[in-house]
Amino acid sequence: MKKLLLIFISILPATAFCQSLKEFKAPNGKTYHIGDTVKVGMGSMPEGNFKYVQVTPLPFFPPRPNGNNFSARKDFAMSTAVIRKIKMASQMSGSDKVMFTVKAGGIGTYDIWIVEAIAACEVTPCSGTAPGAVSHTSVADEILKLKKLLDSGAITKAEYDAQKKKLLDE
Repeated sequence: MKKLLLIFISILPATAFCQSLKEFKAPNGKTYHIGDTVKVGMGSMPEGNFKYVQVTPLPFFPPRPNGNNFSARKDFAMSTAVIRKIKMASQMSGSDKVMFTVKAGGIGTYDIWIVEAIAACEVTPCSGTAPGAVSHTSVADEILKLKKLLDSGAITKAEYDAQKKKLLDE
């Protein structure tokens, strides 16, 4: 029996202990609640994809062999999503990570590692900016990021124009 218990404990994942939260005060000064919307920024990966915003994996889909299996694609940029769940995952290393499960239209959901996503400006307002404050990442800065993605071939002219229009309409 002791061996069975030891085997069970050894196969627990590092983030096995999750606690549901009703709200979370993020490093950008904003307090998020279930039902609030999250403003998605730009992906921080070189090709414009996201590192800390991921498609919620379904249990029956096997992992893909290319590393970051479920990264949200660049076309998720500049969208809004509604918070469905807020979880604090306690890791065996002793650190805690907060994850939002969000819905942004369609049938799928996304997981956002919120502290890391804010630090990488994958969620706005980014770290160091209070809600409603003018940040160093202005609309012009966001358009410049889009232009760099366009010039590198990571996005098409149509995607660039659509995202630029969204930014200018805000």
